[in-house]
Amino acid sequence: MTKLRALCCLFVSLAVLPLSAGISFGSADLNDKDEILFTVRRDFPGTPSYRSLFYAKLVNGAPAESPKALTCYPERMELLSHGRVLQIRNRAGTARYSFETDTLEWSEQADTIPLDSMPLFPRAVSPDGAWSCFVVKTGFAEGTLIFENSATGRRTALDPHASVSYDSLPVKWAPDSSLVLYAKDGKVCFCSPDALFRGVEIDEAYREIGPGSIDSVCWAGGSVFYIDGDMLYKINVKELYTTGLYSAVIGRGTPAGRLPEPFDPSRDVFSVDKNGTSLFLIKSGKIFSRYLLRGNSADYLPAVFSRPYVSDSGPLIDAAVLWDSDGTPYVWMRIMPYSGSKAMAAVYRASDSLSPLLSAENSCRPVISPDGSRAAFFSGSTVYVYDVASWKRIGELAGENTVSAVWDGNDTLYVGGERSVRRWNVASGTSSALFLSSASSCSWDDKTGRATVTAGNKTFSLDASLKKWTEPPSPRENTVSMQNGRYRLFFGTTPSPHYENALYVRTLSGKAVTKAVFPESAQKTPPRKKAALAFDAYDSADGLPLILSALDTYNIRGTFFFNGEFIRRYPKETKQISLSGNTCASLFFSELDFTKSPFVIDEDFIRRGLARNEDEFFRCTGKELSLLWHAPFYRATAAARKAGKKAGYAYAESVIGDMRNGANTRYDPSTYTEYRNTADFIESCLASLSENGGGIVPVSVGSSRDPANERVYQKLDLLISAILDAGFDIVGADELSE
Repeated sequence: MTKLRALCCLFVSLAVLPLSAGISFGSADLNDKDEILFTVRRDFPGTPSYRSLFYAKLVNGAPAESPKALTCYPERMELLSHGRVLQIRNRAGTARYSFETDTLEWSEQADTIPLDSMPLFPRAVSPDGAWSCFVVKTGFAEGTLIFENSATGRRTALDPHASVSYDSLPVKWAPDSSLVLYAKDGKVCFCSPDALFRGVEIDEAYREIGPGSIDSVCWAGGSVFYIDGDMLYKINVKELYTTGLYSAVIGRGTPAGRLPEPFDPSRDVFSVDKNGTSLFLIKSGKIFSRYLLRGNSADYLPAVFSRPYVSDSGPLIDAAVLWDSDGTPYVWMRIMPYSGSKAMAAVYRASDSLSPLLSAENSCRPVISPDGSRAAFFSGSTVYVYDVASWKRIGELAGENTVSAVWDGNDTLYVGGERSVRRWNVASGTSSALFLSSASSCSWDDKTGRATVTAGNKTFSLDASLKKWTEPPSPRENTVSMQNGRYRLFFGTTPSPHYENALYVRTLSGKAVTKAVFPESAQKTPPRKKAALAFDAYDSADGLPLILSALDTYNIRGTFFFNGEFIRRYPKETKQISLSGNTCASLFFSELDFTKSPFVIDEDFIRRGLARNEDEFFRCTGKELSLLWHAPFYRATAAARKAGKKAGYAYAESVIGDMRNGANTRYDPSTYTEYRNTADFIESCLASLSENGGGIVPVSVGSSRDPANERVYQKLDLLISAILDAGFDIVGADELSE
């Protein structure tokens, strides 16, 4: 198996950020025109740390308008308008680089420095770059699915109650950009973007394909493949509108085969090669199967192979299917090692078995070229490109850590790095920097008066419009000044917990006045409160890889509560958690409801149950449980609490209450009421945290009793970022326990 060097992605780089970080101002230069250049570094958990260049014009001792960012860090990039425009997005806003004018111009920019920890949401751009779909958040885990014309910016809403995700969108574009599939209210629909914006699209009720999620459909060649239950249908693109109009009469398409068991739209994914000859199914994220497609038939599909994921290395975080031009599938997998090390990824050939081809440490999903023939990987300061058919390396670009990348055709790759955005011709091996994405220093050029910015070993100058970037053949050092006779700049302290310092302007003539360049940077704000995440391990470890990955991404400490059944069922996972650096606590020995138990819950019973759990954990891991516990489902009697305290244990109380059935129910003394979905749960958690000034938020590691129930752990990143952005620091549950 070929070994790639450590593949580093954006989210891996975020994992090393300290929770106490914030915003700091760096270098600054003031010219005779009262214009200032200065740098600002953002450093928040779950987000990349980078230093941006800002510009402001001083009038009466303060910026005439909100300072504007000049550099644009490429947290996300998309290619628009048939490849003529490169869109770059980060938390400060959206900028577009025009290849016709070679200029970088912000189309949207925040008036203040963003303080949020929420990563950017993805955008599904049509292959021709003319249209894009994205979600605008309206709640912590809900938003409006928007359709936008890339050229005009005109928008229309597709779904006002779409669920949000940092990884995916419920849309899939046709290869020719003429149609888009989208999921809404448990149904799969389609529309023509052109017809929709011209106001001539038929009613949505007549554009339904059938029940399911966006994972129930896929494009392959000139057809849509759709799974309903265990039946696979094939719908010719030209017949989509006919199918939508008359599905009640003619059915949902032409049967193309039957699966051996029903397809679960909430947990399963499938893909069909572009020739329509082979189907690959990933069931429950664990079982990988390949089937042959042999024309139109309702018979069971012949299986080439079917393999569950079984490995001594670690559990799966996620997986994706890639196809070569001949219809051979390849599977990219990412696992969380039992050893406690960083996430690992590997690529397997899936012909008649899963054959390993290459492995990588700390890898995000590969960036695939439009025709699927090439895959790009980030590896520290190098980008590698592989031929998908042979998995031979065909190119590499070194120089700086990569944040994002997007293909323009199959030969050109735009690489967004921590210092610059580059255009790389993979075929010729040549590359050039378009503009800088961050700034280590800045100055006004002594001779030309132009803004000059440096990032690492790269120096660029901007024209008078501050939009066109050029790289001088021989950059020179400029004199930097913090005053010009009218004003003086200086870096000072600030009472705000979000800022490490502030940049101030002192007026030197007339009445002495001192103002902060960003007023909010000098304002006192309330101290942040504390919240904790409690992960309850009852009888299933389904969510563990996602949980550990999210905690690593945000560099926060979780608290895992084990009961004896989990330790006995999942010794490897128990040891994995103990090696992860998170706190390990007790969930008692058995899954017993103390409020309804036929047994006498006295001091001896509690002591014995806690002691037995300690012994089980020590035999499994060689480590001791912390002296922290809570009763199963957070149902504790006063006697149980008192007994635990006498045994030396602190009690962890949930801010929400009982979390039976996969961390998706709230506890009431008389009954259980399911949350509508994870969005409802997150909203309730934030309301409770706000009301109580903090607390412990419970999340189940998994539940074997109700596998169809929506899992909070599947959207743990949404919960974490919502808690952070609501003004809470996430700490260990031991800091909030009695």
